[in-house]
Amino acid sequence: MLSFKHRLRSVLFWSVISAAFIGPGTLATASSAGVSYKLDLAWALVFATFACIVLQEMAARLSIISHKSLSLILMDGSVRWPAYFVGFSVILGCAAYQAGNILGAISGLKVLLPVGDHWLTLSIGLVAAAVLWFGKISIVARGLGIIVAIMGLLFIGVSAKVDISFPALLQGSLVPTLPLGSEWLVLGLIGTTIVPYNLFLGSGIGQGRALNEMRFGLTVSVVMGGLISIAVLITATQINQMTSFTDLARLVGNQMGPWAYTMLGLGLFAAGLTSSVTSPLAAGVICQGLFARDKKTGSWRYYRLGWGVVLVTGLLFGLLGVKPIPIILAAQALNGLILPVVGVVLIVKTNDPALLKTHINSRTRNLLGFIVLEILLLIGLHNLWNTLDGLTSFNFPVNWIKFACLQLVATPFLVYTFIRVRKNRGKA
Repeated sequence: MLSFKHRLRSVLFWSVISAAFIGPGTLATASSAGVSYKLDLAWALVFATFACIVLQEMAARLSIISHKSLSLILMDGSVRWPAYFVGFSVILGCAAYQAGNILGAISGLKVLLPVGDHWLTLSIGLVAAAVLWFGKISIVARGLGIIVAIMGLLFIGVSAKVDISFPALLQGSLVPTLPLGSEWLVLGLIGTTIVPYNLFLGSGIGQGRALNEMRFGLTVSVVMGGLISIAVLITATQINQMTSFTDLARLVGNQMGPWAYTMLGLGLFAAGLTSSVTSPLAAGVICQGLFARDKKTGSWRYYRLGWGVVLVTGLLFGLLGVKPIPIILAAQALNGLILPVVGVVLIVKTNDPALLKTHINSRTRNLLGFIVLEILLLIGLHNLWNTLDGLTSFNFPVNWIKFACLQLVATPFLVYTFIRVRKNRGKA
């Protein structure tokens, strides 16, 4: 039985996962859902939160029981180039989105401080660098957990003042519906909650943790992140049009008062700041797992190299005011492919008794895993298609034909995973 002190520490530690996915991109996507479809897509965030718990628990359990991070597990075997390809793709994604994380924090801070963008960019970059350089991973994780808790109170505090129907919220959260034109926004809501680097991050920091503490802390922290996303969606139902999250804060402030504008601005700053730390942190953990051979000294060199490259890249783009569109498009395409691949690896490896002994997946966990994998495949293939579509300008005549084609491509991956799972469970 876990004591209250252990539970609190575990929640704060694992809140690094929710700190990572609650960034400016998630806030913008949740806002768009609230503006365009009111409460109808709340269920997508509920599902995304649940799916995130399923996959993150698999990644952390794999690390805790096998004493190997996800990066090291990918490195097992004589052929290692797939592991390097996956690692590079995820790190590229971290670097591409880092500038957006910093700019998101700046947008929130400018609500309160009339300071120039360059000074704010440098300040946020230096804060992130100091936290990553001087702070141990466990201390950084708990510090981010406190910020996530404050961020949650800010967003939930504003959404609590929104005049909505509780039965409508309950229906929107529990009954899946797809209003006309909402299909790809639903995939976007799920895709911004389940991100590849979070799986590596959760696996990397999970080693040495107790299994029951991990499950409790991870579940509570991810649910907290899901509630923040839903609170943003609820808040956005108050307006009819927006072009950015800053617009949402301004419009809601006009309706509900300056306090709401200030709180949403602080929330956006907190989301950008935490993501500005967790994105480089994840890159450092991945580099550490892929390249470190000397665990006493070399691991820290590669850890700092990983987060340093991502942080400096984000700072440069932020200071120059350049949006790295080609890099972002490449990162979206690669991460769209990497996420389902990592999902396949997680499901296959968590059914391997050679790694997990008696802690392999139950049938229920496998069923949940395959449902999540199906969605991840559709998200990944959809993101890849969007990237290719920008080059070919080809459009499907109707959405259901596009969906059918994506499902046709996804099916072999599901079949392959099922066969591998059956083979692994046969070893038990």
